[in-house]
Amino acid sequence: MNIPPHAPYVSVLMPAYNAAATIDAALDSALRQQGVTLEVVVVDDGSQDDTVARARAHGPCVRVVSQANAGPQAARNRALAEARGQYVAFLDSDDQWLPGKLAAQCRALGRNTSAAAVFTGWHFWHPEANGSFVAPAALVHSVVTDDIDRALSGWLYTRLLLDVCMLTTTVMVRRETLQRLGGFDPDLRVGEDYDLWLRLSREGPIIKLASVGALYRVAPGSTSRRPYVRNWELEVVQRALSRWGGTGPDGAQVDTQALQRRLQRLELDHAGTHLLQGDARLALQGFGRLLRNEPTRPRWWFKTAQALLKTGVQRLTNAPQVR
Repeated sequence: MNIPPHAPYVSVLMPAYNAAATIDAALDSALRQQGVTLEVVVVDDGSQDDTVARARAHGPCVRVVSQANAGPQAARNRALAEARGQYVAFLDSDDQWLPGKLAAQCRALGRNTSAAAVFTGWHFWHPEANGSFVAPAALVHSVVTDDIDRALSGWLYTRLLLDVCMLTTTVMVRRETLQRLGGFDPDLRVGEDYDLWLRLSREGPIIKLASVGALYRVAPGSTSRRPYVRNWELEVVQRALSRWGGTGPDGAQVDTQALQRRLQRLELDHAGTHLLQGDARLALQGFGRLLRNEPTRPRWWFKTAQALLKTGVQRLTNAPQVR
């Protein structure tokens, strides 16, 4: 690495579970970053393959800590406890960063001392027909610049209530800020990152760099997993509203109609997914809540009837329970 004098010190936090197939490329993309002093804290989350050996083979800049399997939020919190850098950046073991990402983010936070975080754009990285992942040449040879996406920068609390516009593997935060906020909520099985972004958005403005800074690997079949029992994303939004309401620290008010559509969509998506491939009883409960709020929607009556019918079928067949 090319490290200039007084380079900012960045701790890269990487949870890893059975990541032997992808962790080498992920670590290489971090260790190739220029213009920063770097440590990578890999928390092995109970892997049963050679993830640990592969990580340790990358040299002294990579520290490996092992723990019993507890999930990515616990692994990230453990990595945060081990981190020594001024800044903290997140990199999942199956993703990759593009050149210049960390240096550009450090410059952004250095220039904007009130900013709570900085993130970049990302590229949804889909597999080829044969299942392999080939990085787009146009992106691999690009460099992340200092250009700011003004439309997605600023006090983002009300924007985040309506959309998860940040991706974990693109985010950099000051370590002191993250530690003061307590890191990721270990009680959230899903949506712990979204919850953290909402909390960060109360601390100060958030900057988005216009460049793509990361390749986000879309695993085959990742969209077909059975749904969770709890509607985690809806719970995260409702918890934020209960705590802070719909007003941002800057005084901005969330659009109440847009927020209602957002809450409705989260309920509808959760119920609809359970109707297709989950527990019909949960689908019935979700559509029932929607109907109580708006009983004049014929489509929801139809979906409720479908869920009621499927509930009876699942009871007869003793269908397995979802998570």
